[in-house]
Amino acid sequence: MAIHPGDILAGYRVTRLLGRGGMGEVWAARSDTTGREVAIKVLLARAAVKPDLVQRFQREAKIASAIQSPYVCSLLDVGQTPDGAHLLVFERLDGESLADRLKREQYLPFTEVFPIIEDVLCGLGAAHAADVIHRDLKPGNIFLERTAFPERPERAKILDFGISKLKRGDGEQNEPTLTAFDATLGSFAYMAPEQVRGAARADERADIYAVGAVAFRSLSGRLPFEGTTAALLVAMKLERQAPSLAEATGDRWPAGIERFLERALERKRENRWNSAREALDAWRTLAPGGRAIQPPPPPRAPEPSSLNLAPPDPPTVADESDVAGSQDDQPTWVDHPPTETVDTPLLGQAPDVSFELGRGRRTGR
Repeated sequence: MAIHPGDILAGYRVTRLLGRGGMGEVWAARSDTTGREVAIKVLLARAAVKPDLVQRFQREAKIASAIQSPYVCSLLDVGQTPDGAHLLVFERLDGESLADRLKREQYLPFTEVFPIIEDVLCGLGAAHAADVIHRDLKPGNIFLERTAFPERPERAKILDFGISKLKRGDGEQNEPTLTAFDATLGSFAYMAPEQVRGAARADERADIYAVGAVAFRSLSGRLPFEGTTAALLVAMKLERQAPSLAEATGDRWPAGIERFLERALERKRENRWNSAREALDAWRTLAPGGRAIQPPPPPRAPEPSSLNLAPPDPPTVADESDVAGSQDDQPTWVDHPPTETVDTPLLGQAPDVSFELGRGRRTGR
């Protein structure tokens, strides 16, 4: 059944299309009774004939309903269209994704990145407490919701638990089927090395790695690793430690920020924080305002690689057409967004000068 504005789904009147992907569509809708606005994610008929995609959709409903947090997009209801297509009803958010902001701004000051990462770590803490591993955290799955509070005009919320994993009782014997559909389940650019080796290996520490990659991308305007092919990108993740912000940008950064990203982006997960709570506590020690500038740690010597690959190209600022680019900054469900402006995807103190150093020296994308 084709969906059109004016149709009634799960008791809500459809108003417009928000996004479309190979798996489903997301529609804006409103309750005629209460006026509440929602986003309805519908599994397309061509996807519904594939058991693995239906399982993934049902898994998202199960997982999203288990997480209660102001930093995670809330699932309100589940249901079906009149012809039996599965649908999920999410709260409607007003704002933009972090991916959209980074496309417009390229990179952000630490004073803007700090509350975003703080909120994301709070949301991950709630997810992990519910035994949920996200496995696909990236700018496209982080939404910056406008609020009514002048002291905190926006709040970051985590979207899209479609490829998440429940640590217990999630039927991991089915993981190879899901992996076949989603490649390695996740987006290469933000994926932890152990997840590159296999989605089932991912635990809380894989999400912490992704947070580090998002923070790195947001602050520097580039990704920790950038390659012209997927094979090269995977090789770099498996064999090299991520560069420092100083190495990536040529700028001087406070030592605390460098140390946080170095630990979050450790190749070996046992060297990262064990929980989002631990990472959040460490991040909050970096709250901007009143801190003296400290020199960053010295550059790390390149690590030798044992892989038989061509030498990597010099690091370049990622392009949207790059292997690590376009799809990694999009929500998982979107590959063909509508041409209209999308305002809702689905689903203090003066800045410390140390956080603004060198902004003019970074080149555009």
